[in-house]
Amino acid sequence: MRITDHAAARAVLSDPSYVPPPAPSGAPFGTLAWLRSQVSRFASGPVHAERRALVEECLSALDPSALRAAAAIRAALGVELAEIPARVLGEALGIEDTDALVRAVDAAATGYLSGDGGPEADAAVATLLVLVGPAGDLPRVVARITVLLQAHGATAGLLRNAVARLPPGPALEAAAPASAPGGSAPDVSAAAGSATAGRLLLETLRRDPPLLVTRRVDAHQGAPVEIDLVAANEGHDEHLTFGHGLRPCPGAEHAMAIATGVLETIMEPR
Repeated sequence: MRITDHAAARAVLSDPSYVPPPAPSGAPFGTLAWLRSQVSRFASGPVHAERRALVEECLSALDPSALRAAAAIRAALGVELAEIPARVLGEALGIEDTDALVRAVDAAATGYLSGDGGPEADAAVATLLVLVGPAGDLPRVVARITVLLQAHGATAGLLRNAVARLPPGPALEAAAPASAPGGSAPDVSAAAGSATAGRLLLETLRRDPPLLVTRRVDAHQGAPVEIDLVAANEGHDEHLTFGHGLRPCPGAEHAMAIATGVLETIMEPR
């Protein structure tokens, strides 16, 4: 079943009988399949609650205003937009080798949602387990990795889509890393510069979210359900891109802070 209606989507996301498709268990330790079986995203019931609490604990130690400022600095320095969320969060978490972190997060993120991994993704997960720490506290290490992977996939995707919505105008070098292979940067006009980054992000979240579909399974009958986020968001001020009901995104404030810091910088008139 595919849901495109806003009210029906809200109802499913608020109904405990609809759960995310579970990740298979029993994979070897340190592989991508093992990681997916350990995170909160694919868990349900008390296990999900315990794992989500650790993600929220991790996020509670991160100041959104500081993340916003750090993201703005990175954007001003011309750091590739796709790398900024993981770099900013890695620094805030005290991870020293952010170059290695970004490479590992990028490789692991490719199959994080789908489960389609491979040797490179497995090696990246093993690297993340070493980089992220603290040693001896595996559930919290997994929670930190969860935050980094979600930011790389969702926040970086939000930035990419928001930049693509900017209207033509004077080119900005800060946006060049997110451009097409030809290397030309997305352009920003004076009108865009006067618009707020927040409005652009909200419009992107409604109309061009980084994740187009969210999936659930009827826990009683096993029937799959797909929620078309773009269709469900259409015509509503309250978008469902950050989730709704029982499992809203715990890092929405942090994601918006990082994305806002970047966009405010690249939209600033030069």
